[in-house]
Amino acid sequence: MAGLLWQRRSQVGCCLLIQGALLTVGLGVERLLHPAIPTPGHGGIARTRG
Repeated sequence: MAGLLWQRRSQVGCCLLIQGALLTVGLGVERLLHPAIPTPGHGGIARTRG
């Protein structure tokens, strides 16, 4: 019985590890494909003084 519980825990742990790796890769690919949105006040907009 205890061996079955450890086997189930290891399966769940591997599944969570795979999900975390896929999520990290997906977020990295998304960040590479979509450029960051410039925040207001960090250049890009010409302003005049006066």
